[in-house]
Amino acid sequence: MLKKSILCSISNTLMFLFLLFLVGACGDSGVGGAGGAGGATGSGGSAGSGGSQQSQGSAASEKTQYISIATASLGGSYYPIGVGMAEVFAANIGNIDTTVEVTGGATENPKLVGTRDSDIGITNANLAYAAYHGSGIFSEKAYPDVRMMFGGVAPGTIHIVVKADSNILTYSDLVGRKVAVGPQGGGGLSLLPDLFGIYNFTMADIRPSYMSYDEGVQAVIDGHVEAALVQAPHPAPAIKNIQGSGVNFRLLELDAADREAFLAEYPYYNEVDLPADIYGTDNDIHTIGSSNVVIINANVDEELVYQMTRAIFENLTEIYAVHPSAASISLATAVNEMIPMHPGAMRYFKEAGAAGAV
Repeated sequence: MLKKSILCSISNTLMFLFLLFLVGACGDSGVGGAGGAGGATGSGGSAGSGGSQQSQGSAASEKTQYISIATASLGGSYYPIGVGMAEVFAANIGNIDTTVEVTGGATENPKLVGTRDSDIGITNANLAYAAYHGSGIFSEKAYPDVRMMFGGVAPGTIHIVVKADSNILTYSDLVGRKVAVGPQGGGGLSLLPDLFGIYNFTMADIRPSYMSYDEGVQAVIDGHVEAALVQAPHPAPAIKNIQGSGVNFRLLELDAADREAFLAEYPYYNEVDLPADIYGTDNDIHTIGSSNVVIINANVDEELVYQMTRAIFENLTEIYAVHPSAASISLATAVNEMIPMHPGAMRYFKEAGAAGAV
């Protein structure tokens, strides 16, 4: 009898401990779940709402939205602009997680955005046009899902630099010469064939050398190439380097008739006049450039695109601070319909009264 009583007591004790364990486990699970959700939402919620408990609470029920921005290699203007955009998104939109991607740059980005391997990308206007229409370097495959988010980013100005004593005086003189044409995948490689066509020669008529713009200008200084292309917003650091080197140099120009003919055939480029005091040249340099634009995939949610566009254009001071070339971004030049605008972006521009938003 005593044995049976002892066994019963042990059984009751074990059952009591088991029930205590279950209660404790359920309580731990509830606390941990709330803490996890609160921690994740708190970060995104405070960025979008200034940290109010009500905003964090509503954001907790929203799904995190993941966005990727295709930029270029480090050291140029695309990457810091992408970082600036991501920071503005984080500070003004709840539950957004933005990745800034280092890519091959202007030539690769329309492909990445067109296939939605990236959501947003920065590129040259001419490349956005070619990707959407399936022309130029994209003649084998069009990317019809590329949309314009906004234009007006500072143009990539064409600089062709030679030594002052070079017998290369015009673009036609580049035929047969060794020319540093920038990195593989750089935006200048899509522009040069168009430019050379005005002078009735092609890329096959020069001896191209592929290297960074800094390396190309240094190769001119060292005598390893005879000319170098730099396509970058001015003042371009690579050109400033040769200016500071003590080596006398010149920049090739387009005469008025040639530039007019070029722009008539390729309206997505723009004329650029470089004042003499930018690089210490003897006169203003008359050249061309391709404006930079921000593109986005057509399938990115319209409301999210509206929010991202609003965040950028209502926080331009923060965007301007990331790189000098961002200073040209404004409502006056944001609408660019050389390819279709994303409806989310256009919705914001209409509300804001941007030029051309009808």
